[in-house]
Amino acid sequence: MSSQYKIKGEDNQEFGPVSADELRSWIGQNRCNLNTLVEADGSGNWVKLGSLAEFSANFASPQPTAEPKGDGGVSTVIPYNNKPALIAYYLGVFCIACPPLLCLPAMILGIKGLKNVKANPEVKGTAHAWIGIISGTVFLLLSIAVFVLIGKGMSRG
Repeated sequence: MSSQYKIKGEDNQEFGPVSADELRSWIGQNRCNLNTLVEADGSGNWVKLGSLAEFSANFASPQPTAEPKGDGGVSTVIPYNNKPALIAYYLGVFCIACPPLLCLPAMILGIKGLKNVKANPEVKGTAHAWIGIISGTVFLLLSIAVFVLIGKGMSRG
């Protein structure tokens, strides 16, 4: 007698019993994957389908993942995978409101963001990091110049 199998779907609903050939057909239809729970011959022992040697050949090619391969370009506009670059950008933009406090962190995080991009290019964020570095530097120099000019004005008066 050939083995019979039951599987548990993502909703925890049981399907089967079915033969090994039928289960292979389900694998080919992407109804099952390596992580699908399966019970053989009513044993009560649920294991991942990928752990059963008799089905390993059916998983020779990589299975599609639930996550999309791309994000539609969103990470280019908002580099959410490169937090230092993203934070540097916002700090750099808000440097105009409070230069001495935000400029230095904007520059430091911008440099960290550039290092992240260099180490892992798919995280994106080069432009955001540079905006943080440049605006942080410009507003810090402007604030220093204003303090120097104010100091000179007070010493004359």
